[in-house]
Amino acid sequence: MRAAHTWIFFDIDATLMDHDEAFRVGTALLHGESGARSELADFTARWSAAHRRNFDRFLAGELTHEEQRRERVRETFGESLTDAEAERLFGVYIVAYENAWALFDDALHCLDALAGYQLGVISNGQSAQQRAKLERLGIAERFRHVTISQDCGAAKPDPKIFRHACERCGIDPGAAVYVGDRYDLDAEGARRAGLTGVWLDRARTASLRHRAPIIRSLADLPALVDKLSRG
Repeated sequence: MRAAHTWIFFDIDATLMDHDEAFRVGTALLHGESGARSELADFTARWSAAHRRNFDRFLAGELTHEEQRRERVRETFGESLTDAEAERLFGVYIVAYENAWALFDDALHCLDALAGYQLGVISNGQSAQQRAKLERLGIAERFRHVTISQDCGAAKPDPKIFRHACERCGIDPGAAVYVGDRYDLDAEGARRAGLTGVWLDRARTASLRHRAPIIRSLADLPALVDKLSRG
């Protein structure tokens, strides 16, 4: 028999926090302030691709967090940029991005409804930035444990990061639920580590290949957790 679910772990970006909107705001300001000649849509596509490539390199340990920032700028604006020039341009983006941090409308109600459980966070990213998000959003005190990939040397979907969090909390992975917006990265990664992985499919893109449990909103999570806990 599976252990009773006592811990609920959350992803941060695009799960609790509306990362896509903050990214959009930061990208639009960078496009305008930099004097880029391309249309905003084309610029956004290039900036997004550079972000994905270099952030993945950071998670893999190939680049420091600062290096991946500069590489994102160079891929978008030109390889000849000096470190100082790249940092200046990235600073335009990051200030706007951070000022646009906001919770999804369903986040606080969900956290309130799950107050009877132990709550935690498992997130990829730079530790200082991810923890700053929780503080700025006013929800840091709601989580008893926070695991960030930079702190433990493993990134989702590697089962090690999920097991590391469970070990730190003194629980069997079977006693934990993990919810995130990426099916392969979050739900499947958590399942491979022995947790109950829940996919938050806000965009409603689920198909027959996607395994349950799947929710469309965090408002659906408390009822699902209650059902899982009752077996």
